Amino acid sequence: MRTVAITLLVLVLFCLALWWQRSVLVELLLQQALKQSALSSPSLSGLSFDSKHAKLTEISFGLATPVGDLTVAMQDVATDYDLEKRTIHNVSIGHAALKLKYRPAAQSASNTAENGPISLPLDRLSIARLEIDIDTPWGLSSFAGQADITHGAADAVEARFQDARQSIHLKIDPGFSAAKLNVQRLPSGSILELNARQLDGPAKQIKLNAGALSLIEWFNSSLLIPQTLRAKTQSYDLSKLSPLLSATQLSASAKTPDNFATLQADVALQRNKQSLVAIDLSMTNKQTIDMNGHLDIAASEAFDLIKPWLPAIAASWTVAGGKVGGNLQMHKLSNQDTSGTAHLTITDLALTAGAAKIENGNIGLNIPELADRTVDLTVEVPTLGLGKDLIAHNLSVKAIYLDQELTLSQAKLALFGGTMELMPDKIRLEQTPILLTLRLHEVDLSQLLTSLHYPNISGTGSIAGELPLQLSAGTIDVQDGSLSGTQPGVLRYVGPADNQNIAFKALRNLVYQHLQAKVNYRPNGEYHLGLRLEGSNPEVLSGHPLAFNLNISGQLPELLQKGILAGDLERTILEQAIAKPADVEKSPKPPSGDQQPKPPPADRRNQ
Repeated sequence: MRTVAITLLVLVLFCLALWWQRSVLVELLLQQALKQSALSSPSLSGLSFDSKHAKLTEISFGLATPVGDLTVAMQDVATDYDLEKRTIHNVSIGHAALKLKYRPAAQSASNTAENGPISLPLDRLSIARLEIDIDTPWGLSSFAGQADITHGAADAVEARFQDARQSIHLKIDPGFSAAKLNVQRLPSGSILELNARQLDGPAKQIKLNAGALSLIEWFNSSLLIPQTLRAKTQSYDLSKLSPLLSATQLSASAKTPDNFATLQADVALQRNKQSLVAIDLSMTNKQTIDMNGHLDIAASEAFDLIKPWLPAIAASWTVAGGKVGGNLQMHKLSNQDTSGTAHLTITDLALTAGAAKIENGNIGLNIPELADRTVDLTVEVPTLGLGKDLIAHNLSVKAIYLDQELTLSQAKLALFGGTMELMPDKIRLEQTPILLTLRLHEVDLSQLLTSLHYPNISGTGSIAGELPLQLSAGTIDVQDGSLSGTQPGVLRYVGPADNQNIAFKALRNLVYQHLQAKVNYRPNGEYHLGLRLEGSNPEVLSGHPLAFNLNISGQLPELLQKGILAGDLERTILEQAIAKPADVEKSPKPPSGDQQPKPPPADRRNQ
C-alpha cells in the first residue's frame, strides 16, 4: 500500500507540474507544428491560456501567396473561445505589421475559376494599430491606422479601416455574392462608392460613383495609392481645378457574362446631368477590344485641365470662350497594332496669349489611322490681334505631324493689306534652331506705317520680300532678310529736322521709284536695317533724282523703349540721322544690313 501511495503521489505531482507548465509545453508543440506548415520562419512567445482565453506576446511568420511574399508580425494577441462548440469569438491585436512584395500572378486556368465563399473562422477581429506596406511596381502603398472586422451570419463579412484622413468600409454579402466599398474623407465627406454584384457566378457587375475632385484629392494624398501614381495627380493645381471639378461626377460600370473573358464597360463625367466625357468599351474573348469615346467640354475647362503639361509661358494665357469636341474609335486585336480614328475640334475659340488675341478661332486635329500615328492639323482664325490696334485676318495653317516632324503645307495671314506666309517645309521639332522662311506679299506701306503710330511719317506703295528665320527656345534670328517695293510710292516726313540737310528736305515729300531693304536681327537683341530709296522731291533741286542709303543699328529693347512703346520711333531714327552731317553719295549702292550705321546721304543726279 505504501508503494502504491507513493506512486500515486508522484503521478499527481507530475500532472500538476505538467499543468503548471502547460503554456510552455503547448507553446513548444505549437511552434514545432508551425515549422511543419507552409509558413516560413515562424516564431511565437509569451503564450498563456485557460479554458476560455488565450494570449500571445508576439508571433511572426512569412507566407508565399499567389500575389507575392508576405511577412506578418503581431504583438499582444488575445482571444476568447468556446472549446465545447469549437468556436473563436473575438481576437484582438495590439499591433500588427504586414509587408507584401507584390508580384502579378502568372496567368493560369485558375484565374478564370469562380470565386469561392470567404469564411472567417471567428466572430470579430480588431487591431488597435495596423501597419500595411505593399511594395508594388508602381511604388509603395501603405496604411497605418486601426481595423475592425466582423463575421456575420452565413459568412457575411463587414470590415472598417480607419486612419487620420480616411475611413474605408467594406461589406461582403453571404457567399461572396455581392460586395460594397465606401471610402469617406474624415471628418466628413464621401470620396467614392464601389458596388459589385453576382460575384459568386460567372456573370458579374461592378459600378463606381465618385466626385471627380474628391477622387483626385484622394489620389493626391492617400498613402494607399502607390507613389508613382500619386505623383501624377500631384502635378495638378487643385485650387484652380476646384471650380471646374467640384460639381463633376464620375461614374463607371462594367459587366461580364463569363468571368471577364467578355466585358462591357462605360465611363462618364457629368455635370448637372450633362455629359462632358463618355467612353464605351467592349472586350470579346480577351482577344478583341473596341472603344468609342466622346468629348464635349468648354474650351476654358479643357485648357485648365491640360495646363500642367503646357510650357511655362502658357501660365499667363487665358481662354474666354470656345467649345472642345472630340470623337475616338479604337479597335485592338490580340498581338496586333491598335487601329481606329480620332478627331478633336475647337470651335469659336477666344484666347489671349500676351499681346496676341484670337477670336472665333477654329482648330482641328485629325488622326485618320491610329496605327500610322499621323496627325492632320488645321487652324482657321478670322481675327488675330497682335498688339495694340494691330489686327491680322484669315490666319490659316495646315500641317501634318508624325514622329517629331511637322510637315507645314500652309501658314499664312492677311496683314497690312497684304499677306504674310511661312513657306512650306518639313520641321524636325527636336532639332534647333528651326529654319523657316517668312514671305511677304504686297504689304501696304501706308497701313504698315499707320499701325506703328508714327504721326510724323506717312507713305504709300507696297513691299514684298523674304525673311529667313531661325527659331530657338524663346529666340528669333533673322539673317539677310530682303524687302523691296513692288510699285512706286510716296514717303513723307513732317517732323522736326535740320532744314539745311538736303536729305531731310527731300523726305518732306519723296516720290520714290525704288525701295530696297536688308534686315538682320540677332537673338541678343541687336538689329541692323539697311534701307535704299531712289526718287525725287519736286520742290528740292528742281525734282532731280536722289538716292538715300539709311543704315540703322542698335539694340531692339532700346528701340522698343524709345520708339514703339513711346509711339515715337521716328525720333529714334532722326537722332541717329542728325548725329553726323549728311554726305553726298555719288553712285548708288545696294543696301546692306551689315554696314556700320551712318546718316542718310543724298545723291543729286544730272545737275
